[in-house]
This record gives sequence, C-alpha cells and structure tokens, in this order.
Amino acid sequence: MAKTEKTIIPQASPVEPKSSIFDLPSILNIARTGLETYGVVASHLLAQTETQRANAAAETEFWTKYAAQSQQNYRNYEMQLNAWYREADYVERRRQYEEQLAEQQAIFKGAVATTATKNFEKQLADLEGRFYEEEAKETIELENIRAQNIASAAKIAAGGQVGRSVIGMQSAKSQQWLANVSNRQITRNFRIADKIRAGEALNVARENTVNQVQFYTPQPIADPVKPLAPLPITAVAPTPARGPSVSNLTFQLGTVGLDSFLNYQAMQPPAPKAVPGQSQYSGTKPAASAPTTPEESP
Repeated sequence: MAKTEKTIIPQASPVEPKSSIFDLPSILNIARTGLETYGVVASHLLAQTETQRANAAAETEFWTKYAAQSQQNYRNYEMQLNAWYREADYVERRRQYEEQLAEQQAIFKGAVATTATKNFEKQLADLEGRFYEEEAKETIELENIRAQNIASAAKIAAGGQVGRSVIGMQSAKSQQWLANVSNRQITRNFRIADKIRAGEALNVARENTVNQVQFYTPQPIADPVKPLAPLPITAVAPTPARGPSVSNLTFQLGTVGLDSFLNYQAMQPPAPKAVPGQSQYSGTKPAASAPTTPEESP
C-alpha cells in the first residue's frame, strides 16, 4: 500500500504591531505629558513669583513703618524741644521778674527807713526842744523868785526897817528859793527820764515802721527738664519666606514622566493571540501534539 503524503501547514505566528511616535496614543501621551509638565513648571514659577512678591511686600511694609515711626519720634522730639525752649524762656523771664521785685522792695524799704529816720530825728529834736524849753522856763521862774527876794529886801531896807524882821524875811525867801531849787532838781530828773522814755518810744516806732516793710524773697523756680533725643529704633527685618523647592519640582516632573509612561503602556493595543493552522482538506485537523514526517506511514 502506497504511503500517503501529508502536507504540513505551518501555524501562523502572532504578528506584533509596529509602534511609532506618530500613532495616536503616542501623540496623546506626548501632549498630555507636555501639558502636565507645563502646568508643574508654571505652578512652580507662579509660587516662586508669589513668594518673591510677598517677601517684597513684607519688606516694603516693614521699612515704611520703620520710616513712619522714626519720623513720628523726631516730630514728637521737636515738639517737646520747642516746648522746652518756651518753658526755659519763661523761667528766665520769671526769675528776672522776681529779682526786679526784690530790688524794688529793697529800694522801697530803704526809702521807708530813710523817711522813718528823718521823722524820728524831727520828733527827737522836738522832744529835745520841749525839754530845754521847760528847763529854761523853770530857770526863769527861779531867777524871778531870786529877783523878787532881792527886790523885797531892798524895799524893806528902803522903808527903814532893819533888824530881825529883815533878816527873817530874807531867810524865808531863801528857804523858799532853796525849796524851789530842790523841786526843780527832782522834776528835772523826772523830765530827763520822760525824755529818754519818749526817745526810746520814738525809736521803737521808727523800727516798727521800717520793719513793717519786709524784704521780698524771690520764689524758687525749677528749671524745665530738657527732653532727650529719640533713641534709634530697634527692629528686626522680616525673614524672607522660602520659595518652592527645586527638588519638589524635580520630583513632580519625575512623577509626570512616570505617569506618562504608564499611561502610554496602558493605551497600547493588546497583542493578538496565536490561531492554530487548518488543513487543506475540509473537515480534517492536523495533529495538535506533534507534526508528522514523510517517512511515517499511515
């Protein structure tokens, strides 16, 4: 029996699709990656710009407040200094006024003392005049008594009376004169004492008149306190805020690249499955386990 030759049809191997950067998944992936990369970089630049703007605004606000506070301090110092100059000028004028009052009061007291002394001299002269006037009056009275005694004795002698009557009358006149002299001496002592007491009273009145006007004591006036110059403002400038980290940007870009690669892999079509080959005879299937060779018999 002749051997039947079997034709072996080779199995079809799976066809792998050809990839290209111009296919739709690659274009979409590149576009998505570019947009995400642009978004990350733009966000980084925006955050960096916002940080720089915030730092500049904080520094500007700090130095503006610093300058305003310095101006306010020096403005207050200038106002206090002007007030001090006014008070110092007022104190100096007040002291001059007090010194003028003291000088005028001293001049007035001197004038009162001079007037009181002159008045005392006048009153003392009047007192002395009255004293010597009374002295002279008593002296005249004594001399009149003596003259009357002499005249009486001469009249008696002219009338022819002699002897004891004349001597007795002269003796009586002499006793009367001596009594008047003694009384005059006593009254003179009293008059001198009265004159001394009156002089002392006039001197006390003079001193009282002078002492009634007191010397003026200038009132003490304290010097105003000079304001101190403002001290430099002790301030600490704001610490600049740190911007977005470059390492964080690198990490985000790496994350975008990885996501893009994974998305690209996910968008690739699946590989086709292997299909077994069929015989050229209908209804016949080749053996699936092992192919047959021409040398094998049916």
